Amino acid sequence: MTGVLLINMGSPLSKKEMRQFLFNMFSDKAILPFPKIPRTLLAFMISSFRHSGSWKKYQQIGGSKLKESMKLINEQLASEIGNDYIVTSAYSYSKPGIQQGVETLRDEGIKDIRIITMYPHSAYSTTESVKTDLAIIQKKYPELKITELGTYGENELFINYWVDNIQKAIDKYGYKHPTLVFSAHAIPQYNVDDGDTYVDEIKASAKLIADKMKLSYRVAFQSKIGKVKWVDPDTKDCLKSMRAEGIDEIMLVPISFVNENLETAYDQGIEIAPYGKEELGFKHICRVEIPASHPLLIATFKQLLIEK
Repeated sequence: MTGVLLINMGSPLSKKEMRQFLFNMFSDKAILPFPKIPRTLLAFMISSFRHSGSWKKYQQIGGSKLKESMKLINEQLASEIGNDYIVTSAYSYSKPGIQQGVETLRDEGIKDIRIITMYPHSAYSTTESVKTDLAIIQKKYPELKITELGTYGENELFINYWVDNIQKAIDKYGYKHPTLVFSAHAIPQYNVDDGDTYVDEIKASAKLIADKMKLSYRVAFQSKIGKVKWVDPDTKDCLKSMRAEGIDEIMLVPISFVNENLETAYDQGIEIAPYGKEELGFKHICRVEIPASHPLLIATFKQLLIEK
């Protein structure tokens, strides 16, 4: 019997959980690369001051659907790969945590555990953070074989997953030949300077998708916070340039995510798309919504397991 642990960042389901979620996230050295004591103090301050406003954003999008999506992906993957596997989910900053997820499988007598993250592209703040946690757990339980199966941003099944999502949005909105704006979550520029390959991986995925659809595209980055320098271009700045070029049909594609979350439903749906329409005057701009699950996403994960 093999265990499969699906890992995501997590999501709060209440205002109280929102505060703890933010504290857990900003306590992570992969998010705030400072010594432990100042990092913990900063995490306390950020979570104390930001949790109320962040929770209001969740309320505006009808609450988080991430864990519902994870449950569905979990069930569909388990059904697809058969009885030789047990599939469960865990989160970096919510309950159940990653160690709890591993222990759940261990308590079932499973010693071979395969890890699939919901991050198609590697980044210090996501996949490397997970690997750090897994290394600690592996040291605690040396009898276990814990294998992280890697990223899948250029996997053909994953590319087809996005092609299908985009085509459905084109059909829904009646667009003729939209320009795709692949809007990924931004990362600090200092991570790229230190060798983080996230931006290059995002660009590689975007090209494969756009080329397959024979559509023009741009790559941009969103959801920046703080005063540090973030990777460019900012999504809103990208839209300004496109407006000046006379481009009108725009589709925002949340390429760095496989579940709806605050950065997709709120940042793209409530901030960026309305900004394009109301402030910049685009007549045709929308975001591509992420389905709770999708056969091609499940097929991507199945292929990762089989190839391993």
